[in-house]
Amino acid sequence: MAKYFYVGTYSSAGVEGLISGDSDRAAVVKALADSVGAKVISVDITRGIYDFCVIIEASSFEVAAAIALKVRASGAFDELITLEAVDINEVRKASKSVNYTPPQS
Repeated sequence: MAKYFYVGTYSSAGVEGLISGDSDRAAVVKALADSVGAKVISVDITRGIYDFCVIIEASSFEVAAAIALKVRASGAFDELITLEAVDINEVRKASKSVNYTPPQS
């Protein structure tokens, strides 16, 4: 299973729900992940330009993208970015076969 990172910012409605609501956000994320056979690694509120970071393991990028689409449709987020973790050694291996010559000025 691949690892995916979701970072984003809450909308005004999302912030209001976080402050006023009683739902367990981590439990909601776990139920969402469970529904598609994914596994939650962590659910964190963050400081900085993003409000949260959620890390999951899923069977494919398509599953990770479907999760993001469902979450975005809720309207609770202004921004949601999905990042896929990749094996640096595999990237380095693949880069050895890339043929690129920069254009001349």
